[in-house]
Amino acid sequence: MGAAGVGLSIAGCTSNGGDGSTTNTGGNRSSGSTTVTMNLLSRTPKNAVEQFESMLHEAGLSEDISVEVSTKSPGTLEDQYRQWLNAGRGKPDILTMDVGWSIPFIRRGQLLNLSEHLPEDTLQTIEDDFNDASVDSSRGREGDIFGVPFMFDVRGQYYRRDLAKEAGYDPEGENWSTEPMSWAQFSQITADVQRQQGLEYGITMPFELSQTVTCCTFNAIMSQWGGAYFGGRDYLFGPVGDRPVTVDEEQVLDALRMLRTLMYGHDDQHALDDQSFAGGVIPTDVLGWRYTKDLDAFLGGNAFSYTAGLPAIAQLGASDDNFGENVTEKVGMIPKPYGITEADSKHQGIGGTMSPLAGYNLSINPNSNSREAAIEVIQTMMKDEFLTKWFNVSGYLPPKTALLQSDAVTSHPLLGQYMDTLSVMAENVIPRPVTPIYFQESKVISQEVHNVVSQNKAPKQGMTDLKTQLQDIEESYGQ
Repeated sequence: MGAAGVGLSIAGCTSNGGDGSTTNTGGNRSSGSTTVTMNLLSRTPKNAVEQFESMLHEAGLSEDISVEVSTKSPGTLEDQYRQWLNAGRGKPDILTMDVGWSIPFIRRGQLLNLSEHLPEDTLQTIEDDFNDASVDSSRGREGDIFGVPFMFDVRGQYYRRDLAKEAGYDPEGENWSTEPMSWAQFSQITADVQRQQGLEYGITMPFELSQTVTCCTFNAIMSQWGGAYFGGRDYLFGPVGDRPVTVDEEQVLDALRMLRTLMYGHDDQHALDDQSFAGGVIPTDVLGWRYTKDLDAFLGGNAFSYTAGLPAIAQLGASDDNFGENVTEKVGMIPKPYGITEADSKHQGIGGTMSPLAGYNLSINPNSNSREAAIEVIQTMMKDEFLTKWFNVSGYLPPKTALLQSDAVTSHPLLGQYMDTLSVMAENVIPRPVTPIYFQESKVISQEVHNVVSQNKAPKQGMTDLKTQLQDIEESYGQ
């Protein structure tokens, strides 16, 4: 399968767009005695939607179960599910839940407790074989599982491999694809290539004032410096009102200082006092960019590196308007750079190369009248055969991270070359701090971080203000 079969989506970090819903009934077996309904994302390639049910039956789904799929804009799913579940609606039977907002539904008792309904061997497979952070994003307070990972999204750092070679670097010989660089080293390489090649931009990234800053762009960079919003991994999902607020710690401030350095150079009064970081490699334009112009700048050949996005983005690079048939030669991927190593971080499991976690898990509507059939559908979707076929038609990474190194995945002519890097990133993912008040806290986090990076506040002042606001929110909603 070539590039044309790969879909484009920024999984698990979406804007509030229109519904864009369509319904696919093609291929559904009219003879099926039980119909299971569910949603796929509207950005899923049409051929993947059309093949979805047949792939399930090929993977072993009972012939008397049919699957009716509708596609919806990711930006509408959360509100739609909340309305339907609040009304006690039994459809759809299977809910496609963003890893960034599953937990509030769990707290409200609106998802079926799969730990009470799945067989023990299936639960053990989820615990043993699926990405830990993805599983934890649908886990209840007592450790029960309410969702099974389906579409996994981790992110490496795209770069122009051809331009790096022309500038005298040896990405293959220096193992760029698997050995993370420091931000200092990568910034210097970027500045050098940008200068030699006359590129308009060095590094582009989405940094528009939105929850994208909180969940993804800054969450990753802060973590790469060993920083945390709420005291590390142990407090990512609460308890609200009883967790430390650590946004004013030095590691968080250093992450902000680095961004000021990379944007404005060492003349910025709050730049890092470290000349090993190259200044001016990130354009200030990114403060208004969000998964559009930042990507366009890279695909258009005007930037050396791009800091976010699924490997499916390489599909655009393969188009005639961008890199053409030589995309695999021109576009490489490296692990995310790091500020400090994990060994130097005060928070366990944070520091070093880190990717934000995004993606979608599958949960079951507790009001469903087709519960047993829905469980069988989910169990079928957990199989290696289905997950690898789904990857090859949709471009979504399998959440069983061992599959990233399977022949069925690495042999993909376009995306296979990135799997070594994505395997590294799959072991180094950081979820956003999701609780029932996450979106309220995300709004103030993104605002204050944006204030600092746009030079409207000093790092210390901005994070002190943010800490006060977060503490007030935590105390108001403490449980």
